[in-house]
This record gives sequence, structure tokens and C-alpha cells, in this order.
Amino acid sequence: MPSPAAPSGPRISAFSDRLAHKATPVASTLDGYATTPHAHDCDMLFVPLAGRFDVIDPRGDALQSSPGHFLWFAAGAAHATSAMTLRQTHLAVYVDSEFWDTALRAHGIAKPAQGLRAGSGALNLLSHRLLEMAGAPSAPEPSMAHVAHCGALVMEAARLMANPLVHPDGRGTPGAVIAALLASDIEAELAAALPLEAFAVRHRLSRRQVERLFRAAYGLSPLEFQQQRRLERARHLLQSTDESVLSVAQQVGWASGAYLTRMLGKAWATTAGELRARRPPA
Repeated sequence: MPSPAAPSGPRISAFSDRLAHKATPVASTLDGYATTPHAHDCDMLFVPLAGRFDVIDPRGDALQSSPGHFLWFAAGAAHATSAMTLRQTHLAVYVDSEFWDTALRAHGIAKPAQGLRAGSGALNLLSHRLLEMAGAPSAPEPSMAHVAHCGALVMEAARLMANPLVHPDGRGTPGAVIAALLASDIEAELAAALPLEAFAVRHRLSRRQVERLFRAAYGLSPLEFQQQRRLERARHLLQSTDESVLSVAQQVGWASGAYLTRMLGKAWATTAGELRARRPPA
């Protein structure tokens, strides 16, 4: 008798039946982490949080991944991952394929390429928050905070899928994309301190390199860009709300109304009162 045919294709690791609210994060801190080639019956996001990883992607390319990157693998796409450092931490988020497609379409993205991309400050923050939640005592059902953070991470990863792949030949992310990512981080947290050091570390660049790339793309330093965006946001708030000058200043990241007043005079030779006088009638 002929011997039975060996199963074709990669081993399938089933997760779709275990998805809670369309997405489930699984944190790993296992020393010497490694997997053989396999695929999943749902989509997966792989987010390194500590250590360095070798990843074989669906095209067979060998990628080196570390904190500051993330990977997306579609359902059925074969891949293998192994930690290059003994100690590692990563987050794998298993996502319902229809839900992931909806998240992509919400950002106007269709059929993106699979592989390695640069992350963002928001993705890093959400990943670490989910890691903290994973260490808390487990409950029969995930908390609403857990579900909300996981959904926010999926939406942020979907937004970042518009960025180009980080190529396996070591060229890294193009400078214009690095600059755009920093601009996005600044605008997302306008009232926060300039995230330059953390951003540079995440993208394995020096602070000076980041500043040079940003100025080449925007004609401004990151600090000048942040000040400009804060001014524009303050002008919008003054013209569209009845918030006090102090409140508006604090909302955009400045400690005093006097500083906002000085910035308005310096940039546009105007005052908060004059801006409000130009408000269109209700």
C-alpha cells in the first residue's frame, strides 16, 4: 500500500476560537524563545519589547527585529521567530482577519505588504500597558480596559501599515519616513515633552541623526515644529472655545498664559483677545 501523503504547508497554530472581542494579546518573556515555521488561522501582530529577534517572513527573507519595530503576518502566512538574546520580551496580538481588514480600511489602506515596519510611541505605550495587564491576576473575561487597550493597539498598528517595510538588506527606514513618524508622535502628544531621546533609541539612531533627518524633511527642528503646532492648536482653541488663556496654554503644553501671549505676539503680532474678536458669529 502507498504510504499516506505528508500534510502540505506549514503547521497551523489555531487561535481564532480563542479570540476575545476580535483580538487577544499574548505576552512572552520565555528565555531562549524560538519557534519552528508555522502559521495561524488568524492574523497576527508581533511586537518586540526587549531583546533582538531573527524572523523568517512569508517571502523567506531573514529579518532582524528589535524594540521599535513590529510585524504583521496574515492568516496562513508561514513564519518563524527566534530570540537572538537569551532574555526577551514580546507581545503577539492575534486578530480576527475581518476585524483587521476593517481596521486597515478605516485608515484607507488596502492590501499592504507583510513584513517589518517601524513602530510609534503610541504602539510602544499600548504594548507595555498590555504587558502590565498580562502580569495581573487573570479573570474569566478580559476587563474593559484590557479590551480597549488591545483595540487601540490594533488600530494604531493598522495606521502604521501605511509606512514602508524595513528591508532585509539593512537599508532601514527612509529618512523621510523617520521624520514623518516623529511629526506624528509630536502631534499625537502635543502637550507632552518632546519625545526625541526615546524616539531616537526606538529607531536605533542618535538624537543628532533624527534632528538632521527631520530638518531635511520639514525645514524646521523638531522643537520648532512642536512650537509651531502648539501655536496653531492654541489659535484654534482661542477662536473656537471660551477657555481661558491659561487653560489653552496648558492644553498645548505651556505652563503659563503669559508665555502663550508672548508666542502669539512673536509669531503673528496678535493677542488672544484679537483672535477671539475674529471669531465668526454663531
